[in-house]
Amino acid sequence: MFQLEKPTTVTITNANPRRELHGEEKVRAIDLTFSLTGENTLLDLIEPGLREHHYCNNALKAGQEALPDVVIPLPNLRFPKLPTTFKYGGSEKLRGFRFVWDYGIEEAHVDFTDVVLANLSYEVMEGGSCKIQATIQYNGDDLSDNDLYGELSGLASEGEISIKLLAPPELMVAKKGYRAGRTDTPQREQQEADVGDPGLFESDDDDDVLHPEGSPEAALANTQKPRVH
Repeated sequence: MFQLEKPTTVTITNANPRRELHGEEKVRAIDLTFSLTGENTLLDLIEPGLREHHYCNNALKAGQEALPDVVIPLPNLRFPKLPTTFKYGGSEKLRGFRFVWDYGIEEAHVDFTDVVLANLSYEVMEGGSCKIQATIQYNGDDLSDNDLYGELSGLASEGEISIKLLAPPELMVAKKGYRAGRTDTPQREQQEADVGDPGLFESDDDDDVLHPEGSPEAALANTQKPRVH
């Protein structure tokens, strides 16, 4: 899965501070969209083999010999008539990432856990370069710090920053209502919170609920029940 294990310079193209409603509580959240442009070997960060899928070397096709033990450059688009921009993973949002941003002050940096990665896409270009774009989403309690929230909100005007984005051992889909650092509310619990305890309306014997003991209906129901000998 896509990650930036080493400090990597990216460009923040959009910073969107906002509020989300969680139950009756409004919490701060932020979306940071970034881009990363470089050699098409960056595509291997998304998935191994993706570079070879999109690129080739026309010179080698024409008969030029490759040097031994040398990584073969692939500067040419393999399918130049196809679209050049691709969205990877569709609309899925994956949580559990760790986002680190060092903003230049010693021992002072952002280190968020349970961040969401969304809108991962890439663009391939003739000549051997490519561009990766993605959005980092976060709504953890760290955003209650006004100074930090302000710094993050202004990142689009900063241009390039250095970040790390580390994938979790196991990827998890971010469900609607996700909250950083908290487990998802099980669906059954959520339904019970919405409509009340269904046990209030259940009984082991429906006849006892519909027909009180001693009523003619209860007597008739008892005669219809099978007898156990």
